[in-house]
Formats: sequence, structure tokens, C-alpha cells
Amino acid sequence: MTVFGGKIPPRNLYNFDEIGIQLGGGRTNNGRVHLFHVKDKARYRVNSDDLELVTVLETVCADGTAPVKPCFVFSGKGNQCAEWYEEDDEIFVTTSPTGWTNDDVCAAWFIRCFVEQSKKHSDPNHPIVLI
Repeated sequence: MTVFGGKIPPRNLYNFDEIGIQLGGGRTNNGRVHLFHVKDKARYRVNSDDLELVTVLETVCADGTAPVKPCFVFSGKGNQCAEWYEEDDEIFVTTSPTGWTNDDVCAAWFIRCFVEQSKKHSDPNHPIVLI
């Protein structure tokens, strides 16, 4: 199977998404129902009023795989997350003043993560398409 008139194989086609996650769930009452087994002694869920935002950049390939590791953007200044690189150096962890992405964060993720990691997975005889 190919797309774009047979010129792009699925392993060269990627979809990009950006999502914001509020750590601790924030203060909103979202109507979630939590079910516990009748024999569970500890019946609680972790929640806090933490309003810190974390933005996640993620991609998925049209062949159903996710060969490009995500990017996590925390609010703050400088690289406060250096020790996280020891776990998996292909995951991009960074900070921005607001926790949102900006041109610099997106450009760094694109060059350091997407280009390198998608090349390892994609067919080199065809262009890589990011949607």
C-alpha cells in the first residue's frame, strides 16, 4: 500500500500531534468514575491542585508504529531535566517559560529527534512526509 499516488510508502508518512497535560489533574471536576474491587483495602486515587502544564509532542507512522520518541516540555528555565536523558537519549525533554511549545522547541525536536529517528525507520528511496 502506498499513498499520494503510489509515491509515498506508509513507513514514510507521519502524523504529528501536540497535547497539553495538567499534572495532578488540576482543580477541575471531570466527572470520572473510579471503580475499586470490593476486597481492596486502600480505595483512593492520587490527585492534587498542581496546575503545572506539561506539553507532549508525539508522532505516529502510517504503518501503525511509533518509531519517533516523544518530546516533553515542562515549564521552567534552562535544562532542569538533564538526568532524564540517561534513561533514553532519544526522548527529548526540555523546558520553556510557559510549558508550551515555541519555535525554538519545535525546531530542536524536529532536527534532533524527528529527522534522525524517522530516517532509521523510513524507506530512503522516498521522501518523508510529516503531517
